[in-house]
Amino acid sequence: MKTTALGDTAYKIWLGHTQFCAACRAGVCCSTAVRLGRAWREARRG
Repeated sequence: MKTTALGDTAYKIWLGHTQFCAACRAGVCCSTAVRLGRAWREARRG
């Protein structure tokens, strides 16, 4: 159960970043988005 909550939180952080980051919105590779995406996938795995 804890893993799901962590995964949801990590996903929301990643999604929020991609909505407001100028680089992400322009389709440019953003190192922060990559790092947050990895953290989200890791949280899902547990």
